[in-house]
Amino acid sequence: MSAFKPVRPLGDFWRVLIAPAIWFAHFSVLYASEALICTGPPADRGTTMGWTVLLATAAASAGLVVLVAGLLRSGNTAPPTSDPGGSWFRRASLLLALLSALGIIWTTLPTAVLPACAF
Repeated sequence: MSAFKPVRPLGDFWRVLIAPAIWFAHFSVLYASEALICTGPPADRGTTMGWTVLLATAAASAGLVVLVAGLLRSGNTAPPTSDPGGSWFRRASLLLALLSALGIIWTTLPTAVLPACAF
């Protein structure tokens, strides 16, 4: 009979995907709103786009802060020898959160430099 290896909990897998999903939602909201706002009336394009960027970036940043705080808190409570695979998933999640934060900054940067509906 072969030795049974336990499968990682599904929560570890989802925790790794949360940060890229937050970035993707931010990316989608900004580009979809740019497309929708630019097809509307030209009166309030700049103001509407500015508020959309501000709210979407604040929500995405808050989501990443909550995720990182939870990951750092869970890493401090568990002894390192209790689950060696869990620490790898936690580090991977933290690195993906950092990468997603850079992605959010990179996605927001054109909205700060270019006027709304520039093209």
